[in-house]
Amino acid sequence: MKYAATAAMVSTMLAVPSVLLQDHVVAGASVSRATKPRALPVHRIPTSSGTLISGGPSRKTCIYTGGDFLPRLANAEAQTRTTPSCVMAFLNGAQTWAQWEDPWVTAAQYGYTTWVAAEPQSRQLIVDVNLIPNSLENQSDPTGWEKSCAAGQFNTYAQQLGTNLVAAGLQNTVIRLGAEMNGPWEADFIGTTTVEQNMWASCFANEVTGLRQAAGEHFLIVWNPNACVENVPYMNYYPGNAYVNIVGLDLYDGTCTAPSTSTTPITWNQLADEPGGLISFEAFAAAQRKPMSFPEWGLLHDPNGDDAAYINGMGQTFATGNFAFETYYDTGGVNTLKVGPATPLSLVAFRKWFG
Repeated sequence: MKYAATAAMVSTMLAVPSVLLQDHVVAGASVSRATKPRALPVHRIPTSSGTLISGGPSRKTCIYTGGDFLPRLANAEAQTRTTPSCVMAFLNGAQTWAQWEDPWVTAAQYGYTTWVAAEPQSRQLIVDVNLIPNSLENQSDPTGWEKSCAAGQFNTYAQQLGTNLVAAGLQNTVIRLGAEMNGPWEADFIGTTTVEQNMWASCFANEVTGLRQAAGEHFLIVWNPNACVENVPYMNYYPGNAYVNIVGLDLYDGTCTAPSTSTTPITWNQLADEPGGLISFEAFAAAQRKPMSFPEWGLLHDPNGDDAAYINGMGQTFATGNFAFETYYDTGGVNTLKVGPATPLSLVAFRKWFG
């Protein structure tokens, strides 16, 4: 698989982007994470029930809807007959440390803090945060920033990020720190050598230490590679159990074992058994005695389209395994498919497992 990422951020005064754009390619087709956060009109805040995600088999159903957060969330609830108590946002794409420390999602006008504050004992955010701002990225040679980070020079930035999240009422946030780090499209890519990958792990551990120094935090930290990409041994870049609450695998309905132009449908068993896929990751999670998660998963237009077998596979795995949460990627952007009228077979399966 090949991935590409771009991002644009604006005014550090507001600490929010006018456009936050990240695209990646799953099984040869672009998956858009394009959002355009903007001030929202007054809108119903959906109700929810239940407790927070835990570092155990809490099995919380979450969702990512992209921009126009509250209206899209309400629509997704109506279509899927679910009431998610956790929603995802992407904070990666910051150009400077100042923007990285003070993420756009903490600004009240975008709806996230208001939504959480309405039911703080059951609602929380899941956020994707790169280890570094984009100004430091160097996928071909990450040793420069990795050495600095491994030496603890970025810890104070992480502490300030944590402090700002707590101040915004987001002290229970689930943080996907350095998510999809095994993908060369990421600004904080682990690198291609064992030395680079080991330094990446030290960097992760240091930033978690910084986050934990924020007064009042109750963060859960997710270590989260992508399936079937840069099939590097996990232990090369795993920071150690002391720095991880949950391990996560992003698993879309596509495979990297077939050419990107292939239109041949794949089966659930093929997807689960691919290199760096679900089966191998479940074994790793069990060895570490850590709960799992699916921080990103979703249907793709190609090659399978409306694929109830994929939904059933994910649902069965989630319902019976040691899973903390799952987040369906419900934007319908570029190559992804929303669960709804356009995917009637998948909609029935989704409601069965997650409704």
